Amino acid sequence: MNHRIRQIILLLDLLWIAAAFVIAYALRYEYLTIGSESWASFREFIPAVGSALIIWSLLYLNKNLEGFKGGWHLPTVISQTGLGVLYLIAFLLALAFLQRHSYSRLLLLYLASLLPIGLVIIRCLARWVISSRPWRGASRRAVILGSGHLAHELAYKISRHPEMLLEVVGLLCPSDTDPSNGFATPHQELISLPSLNVCRFLQENNVKELIVVTPQPASSEADKVISKCREAGVGIRLVPHWNELYISEAQMIEVDGVPLISLEERNISALALGLKRAVDLFGALFLLILSFPVFLISVFDLNRRHGRALSHELRCGRTGRSFRMFRLNIDRENHSLTRFEKLLERLSLTELPQLWNVLRGEMSLVGPRPESPERVRHYSDWQRQRLAVMPGLTGLAQVHGLRDQHSSEEKARFDLEYIFQWSLFLDLSLILQTVWTLVVRSLKPPQSKTTASVEVPHPVQMTIKEALHADRTQSSAD
Repeated sequence: MNHRIRQIILLLDLLWIAAAFVIAYALRYEYLTIGSESWASFREFIPAVGSALIIWSLLYLNKNLEGFKGGWHLPTVISQTGLGVLYLIAFLLALAFLQRHSYSRLLLLYLASLLPIGLVIIRCLARWVISSRPWRGASRRAVILGSGHLAHELAYKISRHPEMLLEVVGLLCPSDTDPSNGFATPHQELISLPSLNVCRFLQENNVKELIVVTPQPASSEADKVISKCREAGVGIRLVPHWNELYISEAQMIEVDGVPLISLEERNISALALGLKRAVDLFGALFLLILSFPVFLISVFDLNRRHGRALSHELRCGRTGRSFRMFRLNIDRENHSLTRFEKLLERLSLTELPQLWNVLRGEMSLVGPRPESPERVRHYSDWQRQRLAVMPGLTGLAQVHGLRDQHSSEEKARFDLEYIFQWSLFLDLSLILQTVWTLVVRSLKPPQSKTTASVEVPHPVQMTIKEALHADRTQSSAD
């Protein structure tokens, strides 16, 4: 991310936190006249304000609360800032307990209400400014040299990060490869370039960077394109092609000018895994108690209509181990569902029995959704990394609108991102986002079921052979 943008957002956050304390104090004690003698007592809260600024700075830097991590997604911004405020209030209460000082509960309530509103507005304004025409004009244009899911994955991720001020305007791929190369999203909407030489293409599109994701060793065509780009003064970035980078932390060292990339597997501590399991147990029990009336009514109705209330399906869990996943006995493909059954399916309440799978240790509240052995059998090595963790009731793919009918490839990009970035904070944030998703879904009118995929960029695409052939033609004409 652009470090200057990140610093500006943090500065605005700190200013708003200080202002929120003043407003909350004024609302609580009705001291609305600045300079009043009553404001002299506000000095008691100055240590709390200072502590809040320090705590939020640490949270901001550690949890990446600028709002752009993982791509701009408003529910994520709302849930993460809200959760960050809860962390902040909890720290303040703990600090007050240690100092044997009590704060007004009404003041803390005002503070907890004001902070998320301002923090979300700051991030929305930051995105609006970054997406404005002047900032877009300052974006660096880039071309990706490569094919397959990694090239398209990179183009997709860059498009979700406007704060990088980087715009992918085209893809170049070796002429002997399939541009899609198994990428699940349909590519018929991609536009093929006419035969243009590389230098003219770079000049006309004001390309400043070439991002190379071709496998090693690169083809002679790719070498020529890289050489021409260097001669034209275009910056070169290299992306390692190994899929292990998706759930490994890459660290680079240099030995006399030779770069070495180290793939460090992320090890989650036993304490963190124990906390996750504790959250699963208490969360599942709480949800079972909360949803028990709905569950009881559903069981009675489905048993009366279909003879049985529950069904089970074979799914693959961690390391591919199979288990029986429970759900309410509702066939989502059946067009004659009752209104009550449609409501249960629409709000994903058919998955309530999977709380029993969570209690049994076969699933977690948050994680990649489990898939059938038939799907898992056709996993690529890249997709198989989804099996490194316990499957969940909800996950990063689900809060981005992907459900069972979407392809494994589409969900894998989010699931691997979740695995690599896992934290208890992320789990709690995804639970809040799931609640948001269900509320929004309940308010929307019913729609016909489609298998539409998530939005992906449509970069212009051409083969290296076309570009080099046109380049030679142009050179001879000159």
